[in-house]
Amino acid sequence: MTKFGLSAMTVVIFMGAVGLGCTNGQPPEELQELRERIARLEAKEAVLSTFNQYLYSMDSGLGHDQILAVFCEDAILDVPNFPGAGGDDLHFEGRDDIAPLYENYSARGPRIGGGHHTSNLAVNVHQDLAKADVTAYFMTSGAGGVQGGRYEGVMRNEGEQKWCWEAFTITSAWGFRSKDYTIISEPVSADYSPNGGHHAAYQPR
Repeated sequence: MTKFGLSAMTVVIFMGAVGLGCTNGQPPEELQELRERIARLEAKEAVLSTFNQYLYSMDSGLGHDQILAVFCEDAILDVPNFPGAGGDDLHFEGRDDIAPLYENYSARGPRIGGGHHTSNLAVNVHQDLAKADVTAYFMTSGAGGVQGGRYEGVMRNEGEQKWCWEAFTITSAWGFRSKDYTIISEPVSADYSPNGGHHAAYQPR
C-alpha cells in the first residue's frame, strides 16, 4: 500500500474513533473539557475588558456613566486609607452610593491624560463562570505626586460577556508629593486618539 493510502486510512480510522466517542450527539469528554477551558479564557478577557474600562474612563474623562457601569447595581466598594479623607476608610453600598466618589473624573471632559497604572494583574475565573477574583497593584500619578496600593475584588457575570464589580477594595499603601516640579506635558484633546480615548474593548466574536 502507498504512503498516501496509509495516510488516508489513518484519517479514516481517526475520524471513526472521534465518531465513536460521541453518544447521543454529545461531544467526547476531551472536547467538552476544551470547550470549558475556552469559555473560562473568554470570561477572563471579558473581566480584563471591564477592568480596563474602569481605568480608561477615569483617565480619559469619558463620562460618569461609563465609570459606574463597571459596578454592579448592588456593588460594595471599600477604600481603606483614602488620601483625600485624611487617611480614613471609606465604605459604599450600591451604585448610587458610589457615584459621588467619581464625579470629578468626568467633569474634566474627554482628553488623553493618563494617571492610573496597574501591574501584577491576576484573574481567577471560577469554574462555573459566575464570578472571578481579581487582584493587581496600582500606581496613580499626577502633577507633583504619586501614590500606589492594591486593587482587590470580585467581579460577577451578568450574562452576555458583561462583568461588573460585585465587591471592590482600593487600598492606598504609599504616596508622596513634591513641592518642586516642572510640568513638561499637559493633557491633550481626545481627538489625538484614534479610539477617542476608549480602550480596545474585548469582543468575543
